[in-house]
Amino acid sequence: MEIEDFSVKGDGLSRIGEKPIVVPYSVPGDRLKVRITEVKKTYILGEIDEIISPSEHRIAPRCPHFGECGGCPWQMIDYRAQLAFKRDALVKLLSEFMGTSLPLGEVKRMEEPWFFRNKAQYPLKRLGSGKVIMGFYRKGTNRIVDLEECPVEYRMLNALLKPIKELLSAEKITVFARERNWGKLRYVIMRGSERRGEILVVLVARMQAVSVKLARKIVELDPLHIVGVVENINPSYGNVILGPTFKKILGSESYKEKILGNTFRVSAGSFFQTNVVQAETLLGELRERAGESRYLLDLYSGVGLFAITLADRVQRVIGVEENPFSYFDALHNAYINDQANVEFVQGKAEGVIMTLGKPDVVVLDPPRAGLHDDVIAGLHYMKPERIFYVSCNPRSFVKDALNLIGIGYELIHISPYDFFPHTPHIEVLSEFRLKV
Repeated sequence: MEIEDFSVKGDGLSRIGEKPIVVPYSVPGDRLKVRITEVKKTYILGEIDEIISPSEHRIAPRCPHFGECGGCPWQMIDYRAQLAFKRDALVKLLSEFMGTSLPLGEVKRMEEPWFFRNKAQYPLKRLGSGKVIMGFYRKGTNRIVDLEECPVEYRMLNALLKPIKELLSAEKITVFARERNWGKLRYVIMRGSERRGEILVVLVARMQAVSVKLARKIVELDPLHIVGVVENINPSYGNVILGPTFKKILGSESYKEKILGNTFRVSAGSFFQTNVVQAETLLGELRERAGESRYLLDLYSGVGLFAITLADRVQRVIGVEENPFSYFDALHNAYINDQANVEFVQGKAEGVIMTLGKPDVVVLDPPRAGLHDDVIAGLHYMKPERIFYVSCNPRSFVKDALNLIGIGYELIHISPYDFFPHTPHIEVLSEFRLKV
């Protein structure tokens, strides 16, 4: 069969009669021999048995774990073609719900689409031999693919993979075994700034398990870069990685990043963009489009990245953030960057929006689910002249864009950004203006 298109999730798509067949790791233009693995009510699942004739866009994947690991499912596609496929998918989605005459720019690409992620989250498993393996889950399973390198994560994080595994293999600390619901240590998280040469290591455990002695050994693996070791306690059995409690074991409980001349503290429990190169490019465009204003409201403000970056062109900025770790980081970041015109409110956007006056510009960067109905109602009441919406989920963006249009706004620009090369995911920066 020949692969014709992509599914909504980014898998190759063909048809058997009237029924679609989804084939992971296939590329439009591939002629394949496919083995059917499952027949569902509305579609069929298949897997590649043989590539009879490869698509012109198919290349050899760079990662030795490709096809095993659950990440980077588009590594077998030429990068230029990835960008074209992503834009095509966005055009189809937008056209389906919003018409065809949309102000959509070209996808902002990465110059170097490798080693760009500033955060790695690895589940752990101790084998019968005592060896600890660490990596990512095989797609659709709880089986860990033991990694030696991940070509989309920072090189300095990759350099710690093997040493940390060897250290934990030699230590007596118990590692969580899901099948027995036993053991303490669950995940190793590394995040940091390549620009500043800082790494924060977070060890996730079911109960208190990380000693200062172990933390010191971890720091000694790379004392030039590791600035701190933090323990997170997550007693739950499920797949949620982090629990509510963080405890500094050694050194700092945060790292710092530099973006467009500003410094940002990022604590272990705070959200921060994982691709700072693309985040900086997006922020540059946002600064240019937003210009000067009287009062800017930054909803879902995180550690203050947008609020602080835009503050020098605004008389007053208020950021709203629910996560307490991000909120306190934001307060600190406003202080260290001397932004006296920036203030932050802790709370849910939908819970506080009606108390924040009437800004002339609003910046929105919601979670994947998009905007709460009460946020739309608040925007309708506020009637800001312009709204800038940053979205990591085009389907949520379409829903919210239609709601904003319904309360009197016009969508005047969409800039797609490739924050996650080698995956189907795409980010968008959009601008809405209030109709006169």
